[in-house]
Amino acid sequence: MRSEQSVFDDLAALCLSVGFIHAIAFISLRDNVVGFKDELNSDELLQWRSHSQLIRTEITTLIGLMMRGPIDFSMPTPTVLNDYIKKSAELLDELHLTMVQPTLKLMQRRVVGGSVPNANPFSTGESLREPIFYAGESAYPFQYRDLALTKYSLDSDWLSQNKSVDLVVGKAVCDGIPYVLNRSLETVLSDQIKGPAKDRAVLPFFTFSCTELASYIGFPTEDVQAFVNAFTLPSCERNAGFSTINDFNKAYIYPFIRRDVDKYVLLQYYGLTEAFYETPFYWMCTDSLYAPTALTHRGDFTESFTYDRLVHVFGSDRVYKNVELRKTKGHTLGEIDVLVIFGDRVVLVQSKSKRLTLESRRGNDRVLRSDFRMAIQDAVEQSFECAKLLGDQSVSLYTKNNEVIRIEESQKVIFPVAIIADHYPALAFQLRQFLEYKSTTQILPPLVTDVFSLDAISEMLSTPLWFLSYLELRARFGERLMASHEHMLLSYHLRHNLWLRDDIDLMLIDDDFSVHLDTAMAVRRDGIDGIPTPDGILTRLVGTPLGSILKELETSPDPLKIDLGLFLITLSDDVCKTINKNINRICNRHLLNKKSQTVRALFPGLPIGLFIYCSRSTVEVLEEKFHRDSKESVYPHKLEKWFGLVLKPDGSVKHVFELVN
Repeated sequence: MRSEQSVFDDLAALCLSVGFIHAIAFISLRDNVVGFKDELNSDELLQWRSHSQLIRTEITTLIGLMMRGPIDFSMPTPTVLNDYIKKSAELLDELHLTMVQPTLKLMQRRVVGGSVPNANPFSTGESLREPIFYAGESAYPFQYRDLALTKYSLDSDWLSQNKSVDLVVGKAVCDGIPYVLNRSLETVLSDQIKGPAKDRAVLPFFTFSCTELASYIGFPTEDVQAFVNAFTLPSCERNAGFSTINDFNKAYIYPFIRRDVDKYVLLQYYGLTEAFYETPFYWMCTDSLYAPTALTHRGDFTESFTYDRLVHVFGSDRVYKNVELRKTKGHTLGEIDVLVIFGDRVVLVQSKSKRLTLESRRGNDRVLRSDFRMAIQDAVEQSFECAKLLGDQSVSLYTKNNEVIRIEESQKVIFPVAIIADHYPALAFQLRQFLEYKSTTQILPPLVTDVFSLDAISEMLSTPLWFLSYLELRARFGERLMASHEHMLLSYHLRHNLWLRDDIDLMLIDDDFSVHLDTAMAVRRDGIDGIPTPDGILTRLVGTPLGSILKELETSPDPLKIDLGLFLITLSDDVCKTINKNINRICNRHLLNKKSQTVRALFPGLPIGLFIYCSRSTVEVLEEKFHRDSKESVYPHKLEKWFGLVLKPDGSVKHVFELVN
């Protein structure tokens, strides 16, 4: 096998070929653009996905290598163009193979030679280069686009004065470009059909003018041009420093390519939104006087965004920011970035703004582990220490305004969460290799994710019960679930529930599962026609008795209702159908004869039983009956817990009981 550098150099030479930009345009259209007729659906996305397609980092590599020299826009012949495309795929495949060799060699030494019997073949910096480079995307383009406004809201003056960048104009540009480019697609495709083969180019689809764009979005042309120019590689610059696969690639910060005075090319829309979210921070860091302020604002953004998304789920009266834990006045033991208190459940969030450095991407073991510690490990350890302090009766909680936070219920479950502000490549993979954490029966294993996943989780699971259910299942089964990113786990959960049977030791969730979440988020956030909620756990009980019951339970902070709701969410479709049938039966009987009705539900393999009552009796009378019924059932069934659900004649919830044996 050839060396990685040899393959990279051949790829670099290919990208400087005459008219190579047309090959990249074809690849980008093929692998990045999805067409649909009326509504976007997950089946169309699934058909579009293929393991033979190039991923965005590969296409950005081609663009970056092309930017190392002057870009030639000449149209190659169809034969030459096809050769460019074929050769690009072959070299990128070969490059991929060279990057996995260190891992394969270490595995061989461990399995065959036995010279390193206990070595983890996936934990070295050299081995992690491959999953880091080929990692899936953390954010949706609309998240980058929309969050950039919030992220840099406090930096708008600096950006305007130093880069002539108006954030509002920038968002409008990101909003408008897809529509401007899509309007030209029909013309391009029509020309391809009508024109001779030698003229069948797709590059015009990726080409626009600032004048046309400004007219569409309703901003002055000079403001639009100022924004576009800020993200365009200056004509006097080249991408010469991009000489190995892990070198800095200017294509990430300069997504636009200037073709003429007012003609620009954007080969990857995702690259524009990512640059809008990421690049301004690096601009500000080059200003030594402003850099400390930029760093402070970045940290504030992570905390504020996390706070806002949790308020969206739990309400402002149950979410607190910058909470201090004090034992005596003036003596602070710890600080919680964001704290949620909901009944006897606590969500404890620590946020970090450290990202994976270029040196880590190059495979430097020491730097890779240092980055991981500062970005993730420290946050996880801080969350556990703060969680322990919550159980100390001598510790009080205060807001930054010195107001006391009172926890009315004793904490039954604490969910530690670590949130990072940026895309952290191969985060899920690195967590398996490096993360060390402690947990107890009360303090569950931590959830580590980024602001983008938190955004998606809180968007799709927007009530306390559904959100807590996801945290509980992730903590309970996290070690037995393997996926490249949180999006896959969330999407699978929305479709099938993350509950795992005891006989499943490990479940690998393929990247294709994310299409259900991808579709729903695009419909909700990008205004695309389609279904906003995947068919699954959020839809299966709609219009049923259990669906109505869960609707009542999902926002209640009552600990018993939380427990019952979390249990009901985990039940299978068949079990839910049986319970719904019996609820309808006892409610109908009660309406006919006015007598109290009871049904007992047992769940094979689960140590929990359920009594459902439909009655007009007082809560006191029903509580006595529940304790009598459940105690009579303890011995023959040997269950650990019984729930008692009391329904009114109309099927709504009257009361919930619990008996723990």
